[in-house]
Amino acid sequence: MRQLKILVYGDMDLNIMDGSAVWLTSMASMLAVNKSLKTDILLKAKEQNTRLTSSISNFENVTLFDPFTTFPSMPVENGNRINVTEALARMQALNKQQEYHLIIIRGFALVKEMMKHPNLMQKTIPYITDFDHNPKTISDTERTALRQVYDGFPNMFLQTEATREIFSKLMNVDGEKVAILSPMIPAQPITPDYRNRNNQLIYSGKFAPEWYTEEIIHAAQKLTDTDIQFCIVGDKFQADLRARSREIKQAFKDTANINWVGAVSRAESQAYIEASDIGISWRSELIDNDDSVELSTKLLEYARLGKPVLLRRTKMHEQLLGIDYELFVNTEEEFLAKTQQVLQDSAMYKRAAKAVYRASHDFTLEASYNRLKKLLWSYNKEPLHLLVASHDLKFMTDIIHYLESQPNIRIKIDHWSNHTEHDIANSQALLEWADMIFCEWGLGNAVWYSQHKKQGQKLLVRVHAQEKRTQHPFNYQLDAIDHIIAVCPFIMEEMHRICKIPRHKMILIANTIDTQKLDRPKQANIDFNIGICGVIPKIKGLDKALDIFEQLWQQDKRYKLFIKGQLPKDVAWLMGRPAERAYYEAVFARVKEAEWQTNVVFDKHGNDVHEWLQKIGYLLSTSESESFHTVLMEGMAAGSTPCLLSWPGVETVYPADTIFKTPSAIADFIVTNELKEASQQSYKDYAYKYFNKDKICHEIENLLWETFLK
Repeated sequence: MRQLKILVYGDMDLNIMDGSAVWLTSMASMLAVNKSLKTDILLKAKEQNTRLTSSISNFENVTLFDPFTTFPSMPVENGNRINVTEALARMQALNKQQEYHLIIIRGFALVKEMMKHPNLMQKTIPYITDFDHNPKTISDTERTALRQVYDGFPNMFLQTEATREIFSKLMNVDGEKVAILSPMIPAQPITPDYRNRNNQLIYSGKFAPEWYTEEIIHAAQKLTDTDIQFCIVGDKFQADLRARSREIKQAFKDTANINWVGAVSRAESQAYIEASDIGISWRSELIDNDDSVELSTKLLEYARLGKPVLLRRTKMHEQLLGIDYELFVNTEEEFLAKTQQVLQDSAMYKRAAKAVYRASHDFTLEASYNRLKKLLWSYNKEPLHLLVASHDLKFMTDIIHYLESQPNIRIKIDHWSNHTEHDIANSQALLEWADMIFCEWGLGNAVWYSQHKKQGQKLLVRVHAQEKRTQHPFNYQLDAIDHIIAVCPFIMEEMHRICKIPRHKMILIANTIDTQKLDRPKQANIDFNIGICGVIPKIKGLDKALDIFEQLWQQDKRYKLFIKGQLPKDVAWLMGRPAERAYYEAVFARVKEAEWQTNVVFDKHGNDVHEWLQKIGYLLSTSESESFHTVLMEGMAAGSTPCLLSWPGVETVYPADTIFKTPSAIADFIVTNELKEASQQSYKDYAYKYFNKDKICHEIENLLWETFLK
């Protein structure tokens, strides 16, 4: 089955919990969403703890590679970590072994090293964060290096749309190669109740001057005479605080309302957030200002659990949470005041909690994958293997021809003998080949494939009308079917009403009409030419068509009825049914005995309907039941005037002024109507707008890929 094989390497140590390390585990988790993705993670350092790796080590489609034990013969300078040169050597070795479709890397130094390996560059997307965003201070050297990255790689990741805009201006490029790789968070399966329970604030992350570590301590100290508590998670000290880490740790311990828990796993960190009530993302103006272009992952981790967040007012934060968000804090005074106010005001707390929770939805792993899936899969040039299973492909011809012309799709057909009989061995062999199965008609084919498809394979079923009159839909293994396609709204509702198919499983895509092929000049003098195409079985209502014609002929002997399609005598199974045989014997006896018999013309069955319609002025549909009645829409595309007896759901497909309640009403309309070019063109336009084959084929193609990539 078709897979996307990915190698991910970030130049960061997963033994240390910080934003870049969390990014790597989030990336792995996002790629694990689709089981057809097989992701290998090359680690930078020996695994000394599992605080971060534990969250990704159990994914079936994610594999971690130790940089030392996996490559025991490769030289290293440092026994604990590999450098970028050593990383590239290992990536080359893994790529030779695994033949990856895509490589994702993070770290500017690593990216520059990658540029020495052109064979890897063309399958690599670098994620760049560590560059100078200021056009006034960025060096020519850095600008040149960034431009080389943009020009040299097929695509690149940046964190936000604002980052892309800045980058594009710095590089003087259009930015089309840039894809947005936003911070990613797991979805929260249960909607929070937005309640303050413990009067506890939480900070989880690194300790550095611009992250306001000391300011948070000072704020906590000023609230020691209240019942407000602070939970502090993390152990990574950076910049000036690295040398003062002992002092900061002592301050944590000495402040009565601070509980410093140190370094914990990501799961434990989430549990601490869950047990708290307000998240702290209050940082220096040097980091958070109106020119800021990067978004804090920690802010989103608070938000996904419905915890209001204290943070600085910036343009980006206003865009995320709204200009009226109530917990923007710029100063310590505002921090203290807003903290106490929101913990005491349940309505304010709920408003803020809802605002951040709503904002988090666009950043879930699933949402991130859905944004990126087309780009990711574009690196796999292998065609999709599509298996079409059916006993009757008459409505699939246009679609199959179109899909066969696509370079990224290969098609094989499983031809069934009838609704239930097929070559099981052949079907099983084709199943081994397929990435996706398309059952045309939801009969025994849909039952068999829904019960036998393999994990990772996708299954689509298209239903018309006869399915709802059988037991087959009740035997579908519904969980195995990704989508059930209905050809009209009425059939969609009937499949739900009768067969209990959930609406969320169904999608509406009509049958195709080759409008270009059918748009031919009409013959002269067709005003008295009535046509009906397809008159078996008896529910097609040939007797009613004769009633209409007879009424017309009695008023004007120039009327003729042209009947095209198979005749009952040529269909053995039909003649084997007593009721059908008796019906047609009576109908043909009526024609034979009628004085208008010479004005009824039987045209040979064949695939020349587009030519036959050139002589048809009015095209009849006298059926008791249809799902779509394709030939009537073909008639519209040919400029024939459609006249339909009302069948259930007809109004969901055809214009209201073409639908009649009785045969007599159709005859009355034809007698008084004048065929005009404008009316004929309006019918053609209607068919083209809704049912032209290019439109429908593209809809089917899009559904195939959307289903496969989800």
